[in-house]
Amino acid sequence: MRARPTAVGRWRAGYCAPPLTPRHLAALVLLTAGLALPLTASLSLWPGLDLWGHGDSAADAQAGFRGAHGYDWEAEAREEAEAADSGGLFHMLRRLLQEEGPSKLTEEKDPATGCPLPKVDMEKDHYSCVVWKKVCVDQNVIVSYDPDTHPKHSMGTLPYLNISEIMYNLPSKFGIGDRYRKGSALRFPALYVRPSNDMEEEAELQGDPTFSVCTMPMLLYAHYPFNAAETYRYIFEKLVTLQLAGFFNKHLTLVPGVPPGTRVPSYTKFWYGSLTDKAVVSLSELSARKPTTAPSNATWEGRHVRCFETMLGCRVRYDRYGLKFYRAAQYVVDHYKPQYLSQSAAFEQRLFAARGVSIPEDPSVLKLVFISRNDDQSAVGRTILNEQELVAACNAAPAADLPPPAWGSPYKKFFCFAHTFGESQLMDVWVMRRVDAILGMHGAGLTNGLYMKPGGAIIEVRPFGFSGRESWANRYARFKASTPAEAPWPIHWYGIDTFNASLSEPGMFEKEDKPHFSKFRVIKARDRHVRITWPSMRHQLLTVALSARTHARYMSLRYGGSYYITDTLEQAEWPGNDPHVKKDLQRNFTSIQAEWDMALKIPVDQAALDFAATPDKL
Repeated sequence: MRARPTAVGRWRAGYCAPPLTPRHLAALVLLTAGLALPLTASLSLWPGLDLWGHGDSAADAQAGFRGAHGYDWEAEAREEAEAADSGGLFHMLRRLLQEEGPSKLTEEKDPATGCPLPKVDMEKDHYSCVVWKKVCVDQNVIVSYDPDTHPKHSMGTLPYLNISEIMYNLPSKFGIGDRYRKGSALRFPALYVRPSNDMEEEAELQGDPTFSVCTMPMLLYAHYPFNAAETYRYIFEKLVTLQLAGFFNKHLTLVPGVPPGTRVPSYTKFWYGSLTDKAVVSLSELSARKPTTAPSNATWEGRHVRCFETMLGCRVRYDRYGLKFYRAAQYVVDHYKPQYLSQSAAFEQRLFAARGVSIPEDPSVLKLVFISRNDDQSAVGRTILNEQELVAACNAAPAADLPPPAWGSPYKKFFCFAHTFGESQLMDVWVMRRVDAILGMHGAGLTNGLYMKPGGAIIEVRPFGFSGRESWANRYARFKASTPAEAPWPIHWYGIDTFNASLSEPGMFEKEDKPHFSKFRVIKARDRHVRITWPSMRHQLLTVALSARTHARYMSLRYGGSYYITDTLEQAEWPGNDPHVKKDLQRNFTSIQAEWDMALKIPVDQAALDFAATPDKL
């Protein structure tokens, strides 16, 4: 296991510690009073220093995030689970350092214009964000007029945000660019910040511009902005946590970091849209040389504005701050609820036109949606080749394949259908609020499962050669559904690993294998097509029905290993290898029926079932 980056290494890399707050000082008092933990443990507790070793050191940046180095992410998850379960001083200090005080942000209007003022509370900043005063933006360049840092007026230093370490994969209609040898871990160009001068080309920037107090942009940079799953876990969930903690209000203009001249992905605009009352734009769009009369939804003024009294820049790192992925998704649900409810009839018509189905409202029907890939995605790989057959088998399941009456399950029948996610994020949310489970290949589409009501199930399928035993597969959907920060988990993860090679077919990049295609075996394996066996599909349908949105039942099945199987109904993970639950409770199952019988002894969570059966309403 690779050693974690130290605090000294972070500071040498150009990062600085967050300001000491009263809660940090209180912790230090405890430490110096003789109640201290070992130094490494106390350093690990410090939020915002980014000491958790998730790939932000210089060595990590050179190696990349995709498993090129030997860092043991599963060990980190195990340590986190143990820390969350432990009591005593460690737990007390951790809570002291991570609990947030009340937000100081209050609604306030500008006396001159009447606009609701965008506000930030820098005491809530966890990522050493940069603040620029009196700046304009011009073709991706930040131009400063701040007298405190301008060479004409002072010896001050102009704030600088280092983003050259940020990595991204080449965006493509075929998905993420790590399939190309030179398309992975590309680097952002430096963010250019300069003082204003007497040779400004733009009339708007000449002399003494007018700086808006009603619009405050915040530039937001994190790794892999063109990967939906990475965007969600690396930055969006952090932003929700920061807003709930009171770092920024909903009146800021959010500017996702993308390479100059490229569009912000639609999923990023959708997610970020839940955090602001303004349009989400790229720096290229915000800084474009357009007439000041050009309309804009990204500013309070409603027109193109390029000069601001205050502007922020944040490089958000993946650390243990937050990690409440379900909460972030429910934040999105709450924000968009009026919109998707108002369009419910249109979505029903659209689904029927595309798939010929209507989602039943009967709570005794277990409703499962397949993630169906579009033509470009299917050309690459990760397609469920027998999707239509499985949907038909599910909907025509005989009594022998349905929950036995003796179970007393709230689910009496199955209903399956397919949906292409990503064409309308709003419709995706509407779909997920009406189903009990989502099934799909390993990929970002499974993130939609977090929109479900509590107790929903995510069933992740992996191709041959890409099981959780031999790849990074478990770092994504399973981790998001199993984070210790949200235990007891509101979403239940299940898995099917394909161990029979004949059930997988090579994807485009493995089949063609051109010289400029990635040579990583695990990437080729990830993109293989799969046929799911009906016995494994039936097993997971029955397991989800038995769990009945009840966390205690799910945990019984998880301890026994029957929640995560192979295509031949064998246990996919050896006891002790699940980093998210206690090792001493994990066991081998000798009989699936025996595991089911054990879980059936646990009463169902009727409140969760009732909530799931109640339609969303305002």
